[in-house]
Amino acid sequence: MNYSNSIKRNARDGYRRGATAVVFVIMLPVLMLLLGFSVDLAYMQLTRSELRAATDLAAKAASSELAETGDRARAIAKGKLIANANTVAGEGLTLDDSDFVFGNTVRSTTGKWSFTASGSPLNAVQVNGRRTSDAPDGEVDLFFSNLLNGNGFETSADATAGFINADICLVLDRSSSMKLAVSNTATGMGGGDPRSCEIPWADSRWIALDSAIKIFLAKMNDTLAEEQVSIVTYASNYTACGVTNQNVTLEQPLTLDFSSITAAMDNLNNTVWGGNTETSEGMSLARTVLNGPGARTTAEKIMVVLTDGAYTNGVHPADAAALAAGDKIKVHTITFGACPTSVIMDMQETAVAGGGYHFHAPDAATLNDAFSKIAGSISILTQ
Repeated sequence: MNYSNSIKRNARDGYRRGATAVVFVIMLPVLMLLLGFSVDLAYMQLTRSELRAATDLAAKAASSELAETGDRARAIAKGKLIANANTVAGEGLTLDDSDFVFGNTVRSTTGKWSFTASGSPLNAVQVNGRRTSDAPDGEVDLFFSNLLNGNGFETSADATAGFINADICLVLDRSSSMKLAVSNTATGMGGGDPRSCEIPWADSRWIALDSAIKIFLAKMNDTLAEEQVSIVTYASNYTACGVTNQNVTLEQPLTLDFSSITAAMDNLNNTVWGGNTETSEGMSLARTVLNGPGARTTAEKIMVVLTDGAYTNGVHPADAAALAAGDKIKVHTITFGACPTSVIMDMQETAVAGGGYHFHAPDAATLNDAFSKIAGSISILTQ
């Protein structure tokens, strides 16, 4: 080997190593900046997601409290509590009173919700969640902010939640069996029964239903939502005891005045009636009511169908519920008393077709609970 060539080759290798080291030294700050930017970018995205979630939950909590109590201060307090229980950038989100805006939300014919600050009736809360320099928690500190401009990260999110105004039609079975005692396990009433030609007795299924509806109305009255309620009853065309009954009757059109509903029930409590169980006929009239001139285009449409026995006309209630669902009417169903399994299954199918809930109430206590739960489900959040 030529000694001179070896020296030259070693020199070239040294130059290369030196050049690589220089390039590495020059690129190191750039690599650090890229690393810092990547880490902080991921952290910023996480913070935005956390803020949206915390703000959504705060709005829903405030709206629920407003629906329950009608008290703005309590709604704000509940919203703050829930916000602070949710972590944003490593700490609970703190909200100011000014971050809560109360107003009205309505649904357009296209299905979209629109919020109006200070609108009436009051049924919604808008919450502004902030991690900005002027927010209670300030801006978000980034891991590598000193490598950039030394500033933190600012972000905000709005969320609106409201409770729904509803138009509700109670579709009630007034067949003869509804005058049986709640404790009676019979599925029908014979013509020789001493109750058949009398008004409902105090221990009857009908009077238990009357009490449950009073609980339902009281729960509706406790919300700020404006619910309209109507009553349709159904049985069959039937003449007995000197009385002619129609298969379906609109007992009370949609009204905001719940005393009118109570009066309609009182009238039925003191009237002789009876017949069979043409459930789908009652549902058909209820559908007409909820699509009629007294119904509000911006209100949710809800049908609550109660029966204590099998339908006796040719149309399955589930088919009537499907038609109602096509009109954006939600159908809840209740079976009451000693209903056969087949009846319970029919009304479960009806609730599914109508997009609602089914409840079976074997006694008065569970009937009260069913109406209470349905009332609670009506005051739901809009967005």
